[in-house]
Amino acid sequence: MSGEKAASVPVLTVSSLREAFPGWSIWRSSAGRLWATRNCRLTNEDYNRGLCQTIDGDDVGQLAAELRRQAALASALPNSEARCLVSRDSSH
Repeated sequence: MSGEKAASVPVLTVSSLREAFPGWSIWRSSAGRLWATRNCRLTNEDYNRGLCQTIDGDDVGQLAAELRRQAALASALPNSEARCLVSRDSSH
């Protein structure tokens, strides 16, 4: 991979996930697993549509993929008014 292409590939870190997904609190457990929980409560309808209050991943890439999946589900909701459903991540 050329230096120019390598520079354009974003490096995923817990900090970059926090910036990209401000509606989530993201942390690493003492066991090393990554977790994210929404900063607001979901409704029963949200749960029925596949949204989760808390998600986890083995590594940053896996958690990022789940955060993007949750963002895509949230953006498809007909009346998404919860501020925590918004993402600044432009890669989904």
